[in-house]
Amino acid sequence: MNVEKQILYFSRLAKLGVNKEILTTLPELAETMFTSTRHCRALLKELSIAGWIEWTPKVGRNQRSHLFLNYSLEGMKSELSQQLMREGSYEKALNLIDNDQELFGRLLKRTSGAQQHQGRLHVQLTYNRQFSSLVPHISQRNSERFLLRQVYSCLTRCDELGHIQPDLAHHWNYDEQTLVWRFYLRPYLKFHDGSGITSKVVAELFQQLRGIAVYEQEFSHIKDIRAINPLCIEFELSESDPGLAGLLSQIKYSIQPYVQDLRARKVVGSGMFKVTEHTPQQLTLQAFDDYHGFRALTESITIWQVAEQSSRVFGDTVLQAEMGKQTSTLCSNYLSVDGGQSELESEQRSRIEDGCLLTLVNSRAKLSLSQRKYLSQLVSTERLLKQIASTTDKVEAVPAYNLLPDWLGMLQIQDGVEPLPKKLTIGIFEHKALKKCAPIITELLEQVGVKCTTKVYSFEEFHQRAVNNELNEDLLLTSMNLDENRPISAFYWMWSNPIIHQSLPEPEAIWLMGRLTEIRSDKPITTYLKELEPLASALITSGWVIPMFHHRQTLRFEGVLKNVAMNTWGWPVLQDIWSDENLAS
Repeated sequence: MNVEKQILYFSRLAKLGVNKEILTTLPELAETMFTSTRHCRALLKELSIAGWIEWTPKVGRNQRSHLFLNYSLEGMKSELSQQLMREGSYEKALNLIDNDQELFGRLLKRTSGAQQHQGRLHVQLTYNRQFSSLVPHISQRNSERFLLRQVYSCLTRCDELGHIQPDLAHHWNYDEQTLVWRFYLRPYLKFHDGSGITSKVVAELFQQLRGIAVYEQEFSHIKDIRAINPLCIEFELSESDPGLAGLLSQIKYSIQPYVQDLRARKVVGSGMFKVTEHTPQQLTLQAFDDYHGFRALTESITIWQVAEQSSRVFGDTVLQAEMGKQTSTLCSNYLSVDGGQSELESEQRSRIEDGCLLTLVNSRAKLSLSQRKYLSQLVSTERLLKQIASTTDKVEAVPAYNLLPDWLGMLQIQDGVEPLPKKLTIGIFEHKALKKCAPIITELLEQVGVKCTTKVYSFEEFHQRAVNNELNEDLLLTSMNLDENRPISAFYWMWSNPIIHQSLPEPEAIWLMGRLTEIRSDKPITTYLKELEPLASALITSGWVIPMFHHRQTLRFEGVLKNVAMNTWGWPVLQDIWSDENLAS
């Protein structure tokens, strides 16, 4: 009998009561279940074997049998739905619970983790918001950038120290006399749709990118891009750039067959995982068999969008793997494992993010140097976090005194009071921490008689308005997040971040670009962070940039999953997740 019919008959029994002993007879139950006594006897045996009920029949005149229902109807549906989820039958599970999205989300969290199906490992996660389209040629948030790294490859890679490594290109060289770079592709490379990755395709892609506004500044020194032969791409420059190989390791230069539609859901990539489904409710990635590097240990990853629970913890981005336990800790997303072991050593890995949340003082506010310095004192990281601590149970954020946690901290000298405008406007994008910080800044400024109003944009609109030079708010709250190629990521955040460049007045913007151009022309990538530190410090000292805090990223998991490491984005390294469950021979 199928599950739907079993539930139908069980629902009729549930009217008699749950978790209590019921004295009854077979004819009475047959009447309750709207069936014959013969069929009723078979049904009771079937439901008993399934563990739904306990049935002890009694024989003889005036003897009443014993019936005990182990589950409520809702509890039974939940149990069956979880079983269906573990088998990958999500639509059936949702139908079983009458499309109850809230319950579906709770069950997803309980069943998340790693599952073995036919000897292959499948990982299920839950996340607190929808993912935007996974195309690399638009501004993307932190988690989308992590996913882009899974779906696409670049010509090169750059590690956290600035060393360039092969990716789709196995070798490259730079002629300092002719200002020409050449990159040599591996043979027989394929996109996820099976089409070939050739120098012609790559050259045409970069030519397309040159026409997109967010690439113009970074590509302004490139005269021509051409395919020399099927496996060689040549970049001709107008000025020296010994670090171009590092530039091309950025996520925005991921290799795709063409510039894909911004609304594309099932994108075509070149990385270790391919997108097989992308809806507002879920994202599914499948290991790509023709990937040019080591194949992922994980066969597939499904990430479900589930609204997060409210939390009293601030500044802690947590991914958690657990053994059926509930938690009250704030989680941006969960890596949960449902298993049978009761005592396993719990591990936790934590790191301070590369980057910070920060306030930019818009030059359109026309604040003087002394006003900007006074403002920096009023909304300093210490005052901000102290105020936040009074409104929440726990603050996990770390004070920020510079853009990166390992850069020299810039302390503000307490100057005198400086009159500020009676009104200031604040611009932010949809971001949980920023939406928490904006009211706190408003409170701090109201204490000195400044009234603030806040405008909340979508992430996409916030960045597009910056590109169009249309962010008019006096204070702009934003974030600096680095990828795994730290030196390159930090350099090009300063070089081409539209929010910074629309905020700075023209003299400061010209000064910044001049210094960055000198670094790009003369310095090796391995020294970029050292060279950038005094530039960031100067922007902070002059009051244009006010660091707020660094997030603490935490990954917690139990012993069922092996090699669960945390990466730069605060996510687990998905391709290396594995489990020895059911693998022992």
